[in-house]
Amino acid sequence: MTKGEESPRTDTVAGEFQRKLDAWAERFRGRPTEELRALLLLALERERIVAVAYRDEVLRERLASVAMPEESRALMRQALAWAWRDEEMHATYTRGVLLRIGSVRVRVATWLSHVAGALAGWAIAVRHHTSFSRAPISTLIASFVMLLGRLGGKVPKPMRDKLRRLTLREYCALQVDAEESASLGWKRIAQVAPRVPELPPDAGTWFSRMHSDEDKHARIFRALMETLGEGDSVLAPTGSLISEVGRADELFLPRALRSAPLRSHPVGQGGRVVVHVSPAGESKQEALRRTLEDAGLAEAVRARAEALGRPVSSLRVLVRVSFMLGYHRDDRSNITDPELVEALALRLRELGLEDIVVADAGNLYDRFFDGRSVHEVARYFGYTSPAYRVVDLEAEQVPHAYSRGMAQSTIARSWRDAELRIVFSKARSHPVDLTHLSIATIQGVGARFDEFLFAERFASRETALLMPLLDFPPHFALIDAFEHAADGLVGILGCGRPPTPRRLYAGADALAVDLLATRHLGGGEPLQSPLLRLACDWFGDPRGATQAVGPDEAIPGFRAPYETELHALMGLLSIPVWQFASGRGAAFLPAMDTRAFPPKAGHGQGSFWRLYRALMRALVGP
Repeated sequence: MTKGEESPRTDTVAGEFQRKLDAWAERFRGRPTEELRALLLLALERERIVAVAYRDEVLRERLASVAMPEESRALMRQALAWAWRDEEMHATYTRGVLLRIGSVRVRVATWLSHVAGALAGWAIAVRHHTSFSRAPISTLIASFVMLLGRLGGKVPKPMRDKLRRLTLREYCALQVDAEESASLGWKRIAQVAPRVPELPPDAGTWFSRMHSDEDKHARIFRALMETLGEGDSVLAPTGSLISEVGRADELFLPRALRSAPLRSHPVGQGGRVVVHVSPAGESKQEALRRTLEDAGLAEAVRARAEALGRPVSSLRVLVRVSFMLGYHRDDRSNITDPELVEALALRLRELGLEDIVVADAGNLYDRFFDGRSVHEVARYFGYTSPAYRVVDLEAEQVPHAYSRGMAQSTIARSWRDAELRIVFSKARSHPVDLTHLSIATIQGVGARFDEFLFAERFASRETALLMPLLDFPPHFALIDAFEHAADGLVGILGCGRPPTPRRLYAGADALAVDLLATRHLGGGEPLQSPLLRLACDWFGDPRGATQAVGPDEAIPGFRAPYETELHALMGLLSIPVWQFASGRGAAFLPAMDTRAFPPKAGHGQGSFWRLYRALMRALVGP
């Protein structure tokens, strides 16, 4: 503690933790690297505890058991969901730092802390929110885990009598104490970090952000606690809770309760989503023109010009498409049709727009193959129309301070500066997110996306996608499901036998378009997708305000990623296999056209990897 600061009470979790921090500061005097590693390992374990214990499904069920006005319940659920998301971000960043700067011993300790924190978080959630009569086996296992924690000195003394089912008010009071202790930890980490040169350059900034986040969480849990009385009766009117939570962070409020700028954000607003099923004899260009007319593209262009006080002809347009996942002309199922892209550009020119950019970004394929620059791949697949120019988003990265999220600090200049941003994605399945549509196509607008795919990443891929979406949202979204739609477990990588749905989707709200299309692509409940669920937390769930214009029905013959039990199991295993057993993507390289894209010598090209890839293709395709 520095002079003049008030020490936490000694009978609290925060007070006991401050004593531990003081002891470590003395123990590691003159050895900042060792102190930081110890602090980060402890922080990782604690962040994993709360990331698991705050799980949305756990707290949603608990809130449903308490009698309160629905508006209060929705507000509490949103606030708790955001706290959970923050803790997940903190844990991911901390783990990434430790894995990148640590020795083998530290990396092993990192994974032990990661697993121990998750196990403890599960056990704490069971003890706090579940009774023995309801879940006797889980309760017994959780009690045994807690006993091991006490014997190992992992459970703070002030918390030992609170490892039982708590009222919601008691739970919130305990979290105030826990968040205050976490704030102390991140504050100390931020103080030590400048003396550790091997840290990433901006680590101190993110450590300070986490310190601020924990203070914010403590304020929010205190506001929730003060709303509840004994027995969890609601004492305070909802309006006072809205005010307290909003002062801490507006995004912790449901969308309808946020300020006007956030309520009017293009993503999450709902509105019309056009589903155009093309009749026989209609060309793809005619189908696109009709879809754009029904979805109101002309109105969207005029609205942007009026909002900016500029003539339509002066607006810069960026169309984010997807062709860099393409690997061979024989399989175009996972790339946006270049003929449709040209038709869109020509329609934009008819509306008076002149500066039109079509953009994509590199991916991990260029680690394994030559000739994979954006311009080379664009030429290969026929994105050569004079109606637009092609831009490489990775080559245009400029600094940007994002208003939300972590571990990303650049944005593509063309995306940032475009006055009209359009996402034209491809209908594709995905083993984790069910589909890979408009929101997912944003990848590469910020930092290179394969930085967020492996174990040592600093942020989750979902967070990396949504950060640019919040600050620089698209104004219109299209999905190409016309000639081909890449289905099956890994449609994102391509598809050997794609269906031909002859469908196009379009709307002003990219999230609303994705939610509707995911339901049509055999995905079932769209919020089973981690990406779409997180997007609804950030921007609000627009489904209640969305109107489908056209057939609101599934695409016949489209194979969902979890169509069989084997595929469901493989989908469950896809993330750990990708992170730890894919050779950083080498195991899942498609059958690349090696005449156009020659293999690079080195990693991923040996006989072992060729055999491994053959096995993976036999199991999952394409």
